[in-house]
Amino acid sequence: MEEKKYALPIPRGITTGIIFEAAERFGLEVDQEAPPEDAFDVRTDLPIKDFVPRILIRGDSPETVIAAQEYILKRHEEWIANLEDWRKMRRERFLKKVKKY
Repeated sequence: MEEKKYALPIPRGITTGIIFEAAERFGLEVDQEAPPEDAFDVRTDLPIKDFVPRILIRGDSPETVIAAQEYILKRHEEWIANLEDWRKMRRERFLKKVKKY
C-alpha cells in the first residue's frame, strides 16, 4: 500500500466520532502519532515518559486534509455549543424518572 503524503495532527480534545466521520467523508486514513525514541526503556519496554499519542489524519492532497480539518473544527464547535442543551435534556429526563418512583 502506498504511504499517504500529507498528515495532520488533531488536538486531543476533539471527539473521536467527529474525526472518524470526517475521515470517512473525505476518504482519509486515521493513524496515531509515533512515540519518541526515548519514551520507552529499551531493556524493560516500560514507559519512561508520559506519552499520549495524538490522532493523525493522512491524505494524498493537502486540499483534502485542510478541508477535513475545517470540517472537524466546525463540527467540534457545533458539538460544544449544543453540549449544554444536551446536558439539560439529560438532567430533565433523569429528574422525570426519579419523580416517577
